[in-house]
Amino acid sequence: MNFGFAIRRLSLLGLGKAPAEVTFTRGLNVVAGPSDTGKSFIAQCLDYALGSGDPPKEIPEADGYSSVVLEIEANSDQRVYSLERSVRGGEILCKTDGKPDRVLAAKHQGGKEDTVSQFLLDLSGLGTKKVRTNDRGATRQLSFRDIARLVIIDEETVITEDSPVLSGQVIHKTVESGVFRLLLTGTDDSSIIAKEDPKVAKGRQAGKVELLEGLLKANHGRLAELGEVSTLPEERDRLTRIDASIQTALAERNAAQVSVAPLQAKRSTAWAALKTAESKLAVLSELQTRFDLLQEQYASDLRRLEAIAEAGVRLDQLKEERCPICGALAEHHDHGHREARLAPADVAHSCKAEAAKTLKLLQDLQTTRSANAAEVEQLQSTRSSCQRELDAISSDLKALMGQHVDVASKKVDDLRARAETCRKAIEHLERIQELNELLEEANKPKKRQKTDVAGAAVSTAQADPFSREVEALLKAWHFPDLDRVTFSENDQDVVISGRARRSHGKGVRAITRAAFNLALLRLCIEDECPFPNFVLIDSPLLVYEEPDADESSFPQDIKKHFWESVKTSFTEAQVIIIENSHQLPVDGMLDGVNVELFTGNDQGRRGFIPEE
Repeated sequence: MNFGFAIRRLSLLGLGKAPAEVTFTRGLNVVAGPSDTGKSFIAQCLDYALGSGDPPKEIPEADGYSSVVLEIEANSDQRVYSLERSVRGGEILCKTDGKPDRVLAAKHQGGKEDTVSQFLLDLSGLGTKKVRTNDRGATRQLSFRDIARLVIIDEETVITEDSPVLSGQVIHKTVESGVFRLLLTGTDDSSIIAKEDPKVAKGRQAGKVELLEGLLKANHGRLAELGEVSTLPEERDRLTRIDASIQTALAERNAAQVSVAPLQAKRSTAWAALKTAESKLAVLSELQTRFDLLQEQYASDLRRLEAIAEAGVRLDQLKEERCPICGALAEHHDHGHREARLAPADVAHSCKAEAAKTLKLLQDLQTTRSANAAEVEQLQSTRSSCQRELDAISSDLKALMGQHVDVASKKVDDLRARAETCRKAIEHLERIQELNELLEEANKPKKRQKTDVAGAAVSTAQADPFSREVEALLKAWHFPDLDRVTFSENDQDVVISGRARRSHGKGVRAITRAAFNLALLRLCIEDECPFPNFVLIDSPLLVYEEPDADESSFPQDIKKHFWESVKTSFTEAQVIIIENSHQLPVDGMLDGVNVELFTGNDQGRRGFIPEE
């Protein structure tokens, strides 16, 4: 099998306590014994290790035991996993060879991988399935707890009148029927698109109305800021007239601009002449400044040369005297180390020659300065003349512009401003009209739409293969007066020979409940549908020991055929039956079956939990 898992061992551990263990194999497993030997406690521990929210009931024998350990073997790859959980609650420790330990959350959380529910669903081939939760088509992820109630049937559930599919809680009916349909057909509800919750739709509609009213108020306020506004058609007609007036005003402005074009051309020519004169004047003024600086430089050079020449003459006229340092006469000095120097008279002569050349340059500079100054004066006169001409033309142009062009332009600007105000008014009026239509639509009462999602309950036709499996099992058990087994869509339960299963007494309800769950197991095996592929049933035969008054005619040999059929029909899966030892056959029929027999006394194994 590619799906499911088998229970291998259940252990109850405690510090300083001998382990309480029970082992299981594939096929039929029987845990039998008298009352108060811990049989039902085994079922509670097993369900608890698989993620049940209810811990095992407190019994005196279990004092000192702290954790439950469940070994399971995956059918797909035969890998063995150990699930350990404290009896005081908390998460589940998952161990397996070759992989790191994992802590699995005991409570299912949609979308979370590290939960024991998701772990078991993945082993069962149901890890990605979804189930519908209401008649609007809302869905949620499947939980292993949805499956657990169909594979672990305790001693109280086995005799209830409720459908094996349903828990009796109305709010869970849609989910429970959807889970059963998923197991029968292999198709989940993930493709369903949910309808909107009426409460959400109502709240959304109220929010929409509130938003539209707020937008209307804001638009009315902006419209009031524009002043007096007419109706939408009148404003549109007004805008058409304004646009026509703008075209007329534009034509008038263009004609006025044409009339001033000659003056504008004349002003442009005068302005160009003025700028040319100013440019030349700026250049010549800069040259004049530089000529002044050069004249000062020449004057400075002449004064320097004159001073040097005068000093040379004076030095040449001096007589030789004693040395001011040593007092010796000049003829006694050693002149061999002196550098060759010009005589002061030669220096004076050279300076005079250089001064003559500088003076000639200065005269040329003065001539150039005079010519440049005359040209500057002429350009200044020209500039003044151009400026007067430009001012006169500008004055005439301004007067003409004020009389024609400016008036026409102002008229165009005024019309455009009025047109813009009119457009804003039209925009707000159109927006208000649109919002009023939306508000009217939002305030209309919504018609209640019928759901087009298929019914959640499993139909008789969908359950027909399952009903045949139940019928085959009951026939193998020699159920008396068996005719046809069908499925009631209203009750979500089987109808045996025309009689509802819940209408029978407790004993027959227990037998037929076992048939219901075992038929589901066999159908999933035959069709290779995803399923845990194990079933545990607590006390399916005990209540049948004392049938109700109207069932006294039911034969007791059903028990014999029950054991024989279950032993031979489920060799590939795992069935665990917890039963009172008096219900076991005594003719060796259970040879080869894994039987854990509790005696309740010192002969053999007393019970699940060893004595101190």
